[in-house]
Amino acid sequence: MKRGLAAAMPGLTVLSLGACAGQSQNRYSYRDVGQATSVEFGTVMATRPVDIQGQNTGVGGLVGGAAGGLALSNVGKGSGNVAAILGGAVVGAVAGAVAEQAISDRTGIEYVVTLATGRTITIVQEQGANEPVFGPGQRVMVQTNGTYQRVLSADHLPTETSRPKGIKVVN
Repeated sequence: MKRGLAAAMPGLTVLSLGACAGQSQNRYSYRDVGQATSVEFGTVMATRPVDIQGQNTGVGGLVGGAAGGLALSNVGKGSGNVAAILGGAVVGAVAGAVAEQAISDRTGIEYVVTLATGRTITIVQEQGANEPVFGPGQRVMVQTNGTYQRVLSADHLPTETSRPKGIKVVN
């Protein structure tokens, strides 16, 4: 039983950490559904690839420590067994933490965008495998929801529009 659980722990770690996908052009958080976002239009001035350091939650270290301790729980007797369990737990915790960090690190794009207001901003966003990288001179919209911003294509949107028709309120 102990060996089966120890063998399953690394797989459970990978599954739990793989579910931590971030937002990108076409991937929204469940918290964004139904939330209004503001949009500003601008032009991409420059782009560059960047490394995004993921969040290390400690789950990898905990699961790795447990798996390492379980894996060596049948080694030795008495104090030798305790030392084997502790050694396995330490090595497993370090390996689990390193694995979690490696899984959560990813690449992204830094955009330098000059907005229609004349203000220039930079935004780093994750880059999905099938998502386009916007190049210098390309018209984009910067979508803002709270503190999160993303750069999206504005090619499909008009460059000019009429003021929306309102509803007249009467007593």
